Amino acid sequence: MTYWSVAMSAVQVNSNAVAMPRSLTAAIDSGTTLIYVPQDVATAVYRQIPGAQRADRQYGPGFWSYPCNAKLSIQFKFGGNFFALNTVDFNLGHTGSGSSTCVGGIVGMGDSFPEDLAIIGDEFLKSWYSVYDYSHGARVGLAPSVNNHA
Repeated sequence: MTYWSVAMSAVQVNSNAVAMPRSLTAAIDSGTTLIYVPQDVATAVYRQIPGAQRADRQYGPGFWSYPCNAKLSIQFKFGGNFFALNTVDFNLGHTGSGSSTCVGGIVGMGDSFPEDLAIIGDEFLKSWYSVYDYSHGARVGLAPSVNNHA
């Protein structure tokens, strides 16, 4: 399977750099709903969110919860530029009726997932127009959509 992909060299949460042990190849995939990254990268992201906790038992391996009222700014660096994730799209909803914790949309993948791959799905792409260009070396372009309120 071939993906449209770009280099992902950094992640920031609330303007703080997330410790990434390596750069990733980010597959830009409109057929995927969430954002999937190696588990160590997901752990590093959620460590930047006070009160975040693993939610494996409730939602499955790799899921995390966090305080719904957390003030968040999450950005990915693709090809040398930062692109914001709309935090409304990052929030998958409350963990239960009346709960003050929410489920995060960045999912950590286990040992069978390639350690140098991220899959960037609709959760991110909702806020960005994406252009796929075969004519100039198979490149991907991103521009803010009318839904971009990040």
